[in-house]
Amino acid sequence: MMRRVGLGVALAACAAVEAAEPVVSPEPAKAAPPVAAATPATAPAPKTTPVKPLDLRIGDVRRYMMPDEYRAALDAPDDDSNTVVVEGRRELLPVDSEKPIPMGPLLPLWWGLTHPTQSWRIFLPDVNRGPEGPREPEDKIPPPVFRWGP
Repeated sequence: MMRRVGLGVALAACAAVEAAEPVVSPEPAKAAPPVAAATPATAPAPKTTPVKPLDLRIGDVRRYMMPDEYRAALDAPDDDSNTVVVEGRRELLPVDSEKPIPMGPLLPLWWGLTHPTQSWRIFLPDVNRGPEGPREPEDKIPPPVFRWGP
């Protein structure tokens, strides 16, 4: 793992150094022709030179590494094949505001007197009751997922 990190840092440093080097053009800079007073209608259009596309290649890695380091980096075992992925959902803690309130004509009033801090819930719709009736609790253990291989 440390060798891979070292290889990555070395390649990134080499790319930064190569990108920072100034580009030397083989042609010497030409002197600008003297500018004559011209009217805007007769002024020549400036010539644009084609811009070379940005080259982000690093080049030959063997220039930056010794042969034995290069072979060791290539022969290193792949740690990604030994990775284990565990999937699951976190179980939510029970919340007092989701516990059911007793239903009926007088039971909610009695429940409100015995639970004064939660008595406001009598006037709200029950979160556990939908239009079709009470909700079923979710399965604690999700069904297994079938996979071919890892």
